[in-house]
Amino acid sequence: PSVHELAINGKGVLIGMIDYGFRWKTHEALKNIQVIAEHDFIFNDDNTADEANDPLGQDYHGTATLSLVGGFMPGQLIGTAYGASFILGKTEYLPTETRVEEDNWVAGIEWMESRGVDIVSSSLGYTLFDSPDRSYTYQDMNGRTATTSKAAVIAVRKGVVVCNAMGNEGGTAWHYMISPADADSIISVGAVSLFGVLASFSSVGPTSDGRIKPDVVAPGINVYYALTPGPNTYDRWNGTSFSCPLTAGVAALVLSAHPEFTPIQVRDALRSTASRATRP
Repeated sequence: PSVHELAINGKGVLIGMIDYGFRWKTHEALKNIQVIAEHDFIFNDDNTADEANDPLGQDYHGTATLSLVGGFMPGQLIGTAYGASFILGKTEYLPTETRVEEDNWVAGIEWMESRGVDIVSSSLGYTLFDSPDRSYTYQDMNGRTATTSKAAVIAVRKGVVVCNAMGNEGGTAWHYMISPADADSIISVGAVSLFGVLASFSSVGPTSDGRIKPDVVAPGINVYYALTPGPNTYDRWNGTSFSCPLTAGVAALVLSAHPEFTPIQVRDALRSTASRATRP
């Protein structure tokens, strides 16, 4: 809020959202959002909301994440960068977990980069896949193996700030981050409560090659968001999926105030001013 009061709200920044889908045209907190383009990489059309071949609620997750960055309904929900413009990519298919979805993710971020995106927020990740696709191991979480991790690093080199959720595997046997959160140069985001306590479900680092992850943490417990089907429904839920877009919005505020910053400068601005910067 203190940054918004300085009239810094993300204006002039283009944010790309990669997710399961987006029902943004009918919800009161999203219907006035500045969406300049959207594409469905599953059915190859320009509709990212649920379609006939989608399972019910496919667009729930993306609508929620989008609302945390770009939502604007005074008295209900103010996104972290509500003045930004958005480009939306639907790359994930809810019923399955296959390597094809990694390819969709890469196609999405390539498309966004070609459209001049400044920031990409992805609350998706890849570790275990349905048979017969080979799953990743922790040793693969080195920033150089996973398909999406390699693409994320390329995007940063091309000038895109990439934010990715760490994943919700902290309490599982996997425990560690999901790709592409292992990628170097990106902003990997874990979850804390509104009181700054690390969420038990938040995936942890380090990467298998010894780098500190996450880069930052943000609220991911009891987070308020726009709920489908709308038009005026809201809810609270948990996950690093919510921490990531909140952080991407803050990155947009940094870029809005300092458009000359490189992705590494944006990342370092967030890391160096975080509450545990001296003892990560």
